[in-house]
Amino acid sequence: MATLGQELREERERRTLSVKDVADRTKIASRILTALENDRWEEMPQKIFLKGVIKAYAQAIGADPALFLDKYEEQQKAHAETPEKDRGPLGRKKYEAPEEIMRESEKTPARRKIFRVFFVFLFLFLAAAAGYWFFLKPGRGPAPQVLPRETPAPLPAVSTPAVIAPEKEPPETAETGLRLEFRFNADCWMHIAADGVVILDGIKPAGSTATLRAEREFIIQTGNAGGFDFMLNGQPGRPLGGPGIVLTDIRINSDNAGTFFRKEKPPADDAAGR
Repeated sequence: MATLGQELREERERRTLSVKDVADRTKIASRILTALENDRWEEMPQKIFLKGVIKAYAQAIGADPALFLDKYEEQQKAHAETPEKDRGPLGRKKYEAPEEIMRESEKTPARRKIFRVFFVFLFLFLAAAAGYWFFLKPGRGPAPQVLPRETPAPLPAVSTPAVIAPEKEPPETAETGLRLEFRFNADCWMHIAADGVVILDGIKPAGSTATLRAEREFIIQTGNAGGFDFMLNGQPGRPLGGPGIVLTDIRINSDNAGTFFRKEKPPADDAAGR
């Protein structure tokens, strides 16, 4: 049975296209496309980006991406059913949440039930104590009768001018999280995940823009690092690479965001050294 890489290469050759033709259309480096055709998975990006590469390749040669993505899932399933000692590079394990988090989530409904029962008993206890205090406590006689007092005649109302308080401007809300603003100078293949969710996948044409937000982290993959400029939280970002450079695991989060800002060059001294 032909592998995924073999089927992609056969479809490309049947359409008389070269690897360079596909690289020019997808803005993905030729070495990654060659590795894909030869099933050299150890040279490919992580799984979250690999599907984007397969989809872009199929679209570039005019094939249906769904057929090859299904083929990829079949190979993944076959590797998962193969004993671990016999697995090849394709058998990457999917990310799993730590067992501590899973156990904590299972305990949450039980804890809520315990707290709910506790508050019901507390309410009943307080209600019983209040009833005993007001109605059943020994030595408490009937409440003394309160005679009505004469109500003095109301004084005439004196109108006073109303004082209108000046309206306060609402305080500015500080921006939280991360904000990326892209301006594409050339056709550029992009695959971007925000907080673990893919929010951009495909080829962005020259002259287009995109604004993306994340609470914790961006993960960026691109086939043309020199094809765009970006702003990070309103500040110019530094260049990530030159034209045609492939980046597969650029992580931007609140801890390292400052390293992605463009550094201003100090002004040059004049001839007198001032």
